[in-house]
This record gives sequence, C-alpha cells and structure tokens, in this order.
Amino acid sequence: MSTGLSHTEHATVLLDVDGTLCDNTPRLLEYTEAEYGVSLTRADITEWSYQIDAIDRHIGELIDEALTTKPEWFLLGMDPIDGAKDAAGWFQAQGHTVKIATHRPATTHDVTEQWLSEHGIPYDEIIQDVPRNKGLLDGDLLVDDYHLNVQNAIEEGMAGGLFKQPYSDPTACDGAVVADRWDEMLSRL
Repeated sequence: MSTGLSHTEHATVLLDVDGTLCDNTPRLLEYTEAEYGVSLTRADITEWSYQIDAIDRHIGELIDEALTTKPEWFLLGMDPIDGAKDAAGWFQAQGHTVKIATHRPATTHDVTEQWLSEHGIPYDEIIQDVPRNKGLLDGDLLVDDYHLNVQNAIEEGMAGGLFKQPYSDPTACDGAVVADRWDEMLSRL
C-alpha cells in the first residue's frame, strides 16, 4: 500500500514517542505495581481508558500522575522500540523532516529530548504544543500507536502509519499502514 510519502520529495514526518519510539508499557506496569500494588500485564491494557477497578483509576490517569510526580524516573527508564533509531534516521536520510509529536506535557519535553539523545534517535524538532487532534498538525505522515490519532491524520489528508499495540484498533484507521515492527512499517511506506 502506498502512503503517498514515496511521491513526496521532502515530507514532514510526525513521530509519536510512547508506544512508537519507546516501549512505555513496561514502565507503566512497574509504576502501577510500585505505587498501587496492582499487577497488570501488557495484554490487560486493551485501551487507554482501561479501568483498574481495584484502585478506581484508568491507565491514562496513571500515566498523567507518573509524568507529574516522577517524570525523570518514568520517562528515562523506558527502552526504545527495536528499530526506532534506524527508522528516524531512514526518514532523515530520505530528505524528510522528522518532528516529534507527542501528547506528553510540554513540561516533560526536556526529559523527552534527553531520552531521544541518550538513545541516539535523530529528529529535527519537538512540537511544543500538540493539539488533541494530531491531524491538525502540519505534516505529511503521522506514525503513532493510537488509532484515533492516525484516523484524525488520515481524515486531514496525511498519510498514516499505525504501530500496533494491544490498545490500538487497526480497523479504525482505514488507509493506514499497520505494522508490528519498524522494519515492517518502513518496508510498507
């Protein structure tokens, strides 16, 4: 499937971070266990509004809490997803501009920059104020792990790449390249 990116000489590629460049789920599970004594698995989190009945909180609230109370511990402890560094470098080598488009709070962007640097992931810019609807950003391709973000991008005329996670729904973003791994994503773009 062609995303239209191959016909663009110089494109702006928007890359999400959590679940796309880094594997945030293990750190989230560790946080939930340490702070609340609740053990979860990756497979348990089937949506970002996954409710943890034992503590009457959902996953999104726990992520916000960890970003507020322990941003360095939470963010710097995440591992990159295999191939993330090479993927970002591949986009740049093709002459594309790589912009980081994360819904992490702007107050944590310095920690995100540190993480990207420590793992050698190249990029041209971190977008400071990302709207809830990532489709409103100026870009040609959005690669994200959340189907609604990709759907919004496609609806606004961008190409979309969905990085599959247990909480993402590939059927919700018709026309997107859907992949489990970066090598698979790049081969199909």
